Formats: sequence, structure tokens, C-alpha cells
Amino acid sequence: MNILQIANKAIYPPDGGSLAILSLTKGFIKCGRRVHLLNMVTHKHVNNEDIIDDCIKDSLKITGVNVDTKFSFLRVIINFLFSQKPLISQRFVSQEFRNKLTGLIKNNTFDFIQIEGLYTLQYISSIRINYKGNILYRPHNIEYQIWERNYQESSSFLKRIYFKSLYKRLKKLEKRFLNSYDFLIPISQQDADKFNKLGNIKPCIVSPFGIDLKKFNIRMIKEQNNKNQSINYIGALDWIPNQKGLLWFVDECFSEILKEFPNIKLNIAGRNAPQWLIKKLEHKNIKFIGEVVNAYGFIQNPGPIIVPLFSGSGMRVKIIESMALKKTIIATTIAAEGINCSHKINILLANNKVEFINSTLSVLNNLNKQKEIGENAYKFVEKNYGFEKIASNILNFIK
Repeated sequence: MNILQIANKAIYPPDGGSLAILSLTKGFIKCGRRVHLLNMVTHKHVNNEDIIDDCIKDSLKITGVNVDTKFSFLRVIINFLFSQKPLISQRFVSQEFRNKLTGLIKNNTFDFIQIEGLYTLQYISSIRINYKGNILYRPHNIEYQIWERNYQESSSFLKRIYFKSLYKRLKKLEKRFLNSYDFLIPISQQDADKFNKLGNIKPCIVSPFGIDLKKFNIRMIKEQNNKNQSINYIGALDWIPNQKGLLWFVDECFSEILKEFPNIKLNIAGRNAPQWLIKKLEHKNIKFIGEVVNAYGFIQNPGPIIVPLFSGSGMRVKIIESMALKKTIIATTIAAEGINCSHKINILLANNKVEFINSTLSVLNNLNKQKEIGENAYKFVEKNYGFEKIASNILNFIK
């Protein structure tokens, strides 16, 4: 069986979206399929095949198409004033990508085509013209909801005007493409319910982010003690919800935690942090690291992982990966959306200042509690998030 998988994001550097795409690619191959991955190479993501496991290279072909997705102030203003389409999706519309996609379909035989995300779904009409088989749509989140939450959370008058326009345009776009596919495979049950509420009538199966547990099993968990603990954060720092959540924790929670742990460090890792954000993070107890070569090594720093996220949609890949590394995670309910975790069993959920401070202090003061939550987190991931099982479920569902 041959599968064409198309995405608006190349595979490197690995982040939530690119990891989610590649994990299912690997799952399909492990199930005996061959995959051709067509994706967009942008100023943020490229294709680096050195990160592909040797065991799947013979069954995977990657084709990248260069697409200019950069924002400019002029481009934003022109789109806002003279278009009804969301610029955030329009920047992924490329005739060169369309031509490459059409050529692949005409010159190859695919058993099904899988579309990753709303911005790639914009090419479905071109696919339908040239392809008569099944098309699977895998939304990684509900795009309009991210910007609706940004609108609700923003205190800036101008940003509220822009975010309101953007989320309404995105909602129209998502409704426009409802049921244009043959199967819907959202990443969480919450997203599945929302799509069905919007009007989806196509067969639907949830396909969460999957991981290769063997890779995590061979990693040694660092011993933790009171002296070398830290609080750890990792996330893409060019994404507005991450920026806002991190600054909220620094401004509202960290000073209170320092009263009890005056020497504790907040380690911050993440790529593409703007200079204004780095400036705001200057503090003798904050260690800004920036992009890390080994994300798993960073996650294994002793101490809890924090995920203070108040807007967004879909599933947080780093939570699943941190769980697989037996970490204690303190996260908002929004951050943990799509993950059927259990508060105080395999994660700590905190949605306001008091809860976040108390949860952080509780695990810093109780290493046995950290270890217990981390062990339970690993067992939870082991049971629910193996990538081969997730891919197999999809293949069986569409038979």
C-alpha cells in the first residue's frame, strides 16, 4: 500500500506539528506501508533526512517545495483591508506546491492521501480533480479557536481588532472545507466533538500524537535531589500563546516560588524567541537557553516541567514526550486538552496563580511525589500513545 501524506511544514527542526506528522509516517511504515511525504520548506522548517530512522528510510520518500510564508507589516495591512481571507492560511497557497502535488498524483498510484492540517486542506480541490480515492484529513487543532482565545486574552485594542477578524475568517474557512474529505482523523476527542458540532458528517476516528516508546525506554532518568532541582520550560517562543503563558508564570508565580526556594532556577528552552521576550526574561534566577539541540536531554533536567498555556488548540506534544520521560508536569487544563490525563495521578493541573504556585511548591518539596507522578505518567503514555498502534487503528478504520 502506498500513501501520499501532504503537509505545510517540513520535518526539521522538530516541534509539535512536525513531530506529529512524522510520528504517523513512521507508524504507517511500521505497519508495512510505503509513504511519500510532500511538504513545504519555509524559513522556519526544512527537510533534514539525517533525523529519519534508518529502519524506515527505504519506505519513505520526502519531497519538499520552497514556499515563502514570511509575514510583513505591509502584507498584513493589505490583507486586512482588501481581503476576506485569513493571511495566516493564504501564505501557504503556492502554485509551485500545487503543481508538484498534481504531478505526484498523476504519475503515481496511492491507496489514500492524507492531508495534515487546515492550511494544506486548501489544496483538496486540486486533489479531487486528479484523484478518485479516499482522502483523510488530520487537523492538528481547530485553528480558529487558537486565535479566538488570543482575542479573548489580549489587552491590546489593536490586537483585539486584528485577532477578532482573523479568528472569524479562519472559522469561515474551516466551515467551508467541512466534509470535503472522506475521513476525519482529529488529534483529540475534544477536537472531534467540536468538528462534529460544526457540522462534520464524515466517519471520524481520533488519532493522537504517537511516540516511539523504545527510544524513551533506553534513556536514563536522572536522579533528582533538593539541591539540583530547577523549574523547566520548553516550547516554541515565536508562538503567541507560549509567549503569553510563559510571561504570565514569570510575572505572577515565580516571585512567590522564590520566597520559599530563593536559589531555584527557571530554565527556559525554545527556538525563535524575539529580542523583546528575551529582555523580559532577564533575571538572576532565570536561565534563558534558547533553542536546544537535544530537547529530551533538557526535559530530563531535575525538577518539574511547566506548561502555562491559556490559549491554543490540539495536543501538546511536549507533554506526551515529558510523560514518557517520567517527568512531573504542571499544566493548565487548556495545555492538557486532548490528553486524557488524571489530575494528581499522572499530571498536576493548575489554572490560576494560586494553583500554579501551590502545585509547583508541592512537588519541589516532595521528591517522592514527583517520582510517583512521573512513573504514572510513563505508564499512561505506554498504554495510549504508541505510534504503531495509532497508525494501525487508522488503517483498520478506513478499510
